[in-house]
Amino acid sequence: METRKPENAQVAAAVRDFTQKGCRDDVLRIAKEDLGLGYPKELAALYAESGWQVDRCKKFSSIMRADSDRELLQMLADGGFNPYQMQLLANYYGKGVPVAQLRDVGAKNLTAYDMEQALKRIYQANRETETEKAGESPESKDWQEKIVSLTEELRQREKELEEQQEINNKQASESAGLRIKAEDLEKQVRELEQEKAGYDSEKRSILEERDRFYQQSQVLMREKEQLIADIEEVQKEKDEMGQRLKEMESKVLTGTVETQAAGQARSGQQTAGEQTVAGGSEITAGRQMAEPAGSDYFAAIRGRNGERHLVPVERSVRRKPDGLKVFAEKLFGRGRQDSGLIKQLTGKGLNPAQMEQVRMAVQAGLTEKEVNDLIDSGFSAEEMAQAVEIVVAEKAYQ
Repeated sequence: METRKPENAQVAAAVRDFTQKGCRDDVLRIAKEDLGLGYPKELAALYAESGWQVDRCKKFSSIMRADSDRELLQMLADGGFNPYQMQLLANYYGKGVPVAQLRDVGAKNLTAYDMEQALKRIYQANRETETEKAGESPESKDWQEKIVSLTEELRQREKELEEQQEINNKQASESAGLRIKAEDLEKQVRELEQEKAGYDSEKRSILEERDRFYQQSQVLMREKEQLIADIEEVQKEKDEMGQRLKEMESKVLTGTVETQAAGQARSGQQTAGEQTVAGGSEITAGRQMAEPAGSDYFAAIRGRNGERHLVPVERSVRRKPDGLKVFAEKLFGRGRQDSGLIKQLTGKGLNPAQMEQVRMAVQAGLTEKEVNDLIDSGFSAEEMAQAVEIVVAEKAYQ
């Protein structure tokens, strides 16, 4: 095949065209070299635009440079042969096997070994045909010598082809190994990308959760501050109530001392103050303020409607149930001495200050169980007052 050196502009234009059509860089270098040697663009395009692996492109280029004609190159490009098969077909083309016979063998989709055996048979048959045509002419001896020479050359070429096939097989094995490694790497990359996407999603979730915790902490801080303020307010009210309780106990004690003094002053005049009234008898004011026998002092207690009662209290003698009923009647009013609360008070030995705290607990809205627990607590009057304040504050927060 005659070639002529092209202009650099033509080579550059052809290279750009191959590049736009997706030709790889390693194949592009082979095509650029062939174009620089003067081979036509349409022949270089047979492998440059085919998407072949580089070993097939190199083999096609070497056959093209061996002065093979276009028909053979087109057959090699269309047949989908591997490098060894390409070289095998080119070799038998060089021995004189026509392209038509080579195409018939290539179309059978044979392995390299079976293709070589078929080509040998065709080559041998062609030689026998040529021998028969030559007959016994004087040129037969020359033909025989040529055949021997060609046979020897064929064996040498076959040996070279076998060596090349081994190299090709080794390269194919290495290529397969590299392909497997590349697939493994691609798989690892995909897995890493998936893990990264999962980490990003988890990171977003953590940030969102952190924001929620921050908002909740802010709410809790505000609630804490409000609770502290409420506790301080309750403590203030508690201190004020304790102060009022102390003032009340002081007033009760003061009234008791005054009552005792007045009773002792009028103790000699009790009988003279009695008067008889039609329909019954009436106790005078002096009699009403007299101290009962066996009493140590009086306690001033306010009733349900705000009226004031002087209740005698024994210092050391435990009040009997009947006396406690009378005391409860004075404290809470008539009609409740038979209730569950009266039964609970019976026999507890509470002093007037403690009984006053029980009354305040009832007015504050404590349940019957809570009042009973207060009665059974054994607290002093001041401790009872504090307990009532705590229960009322707890109910307010609920």
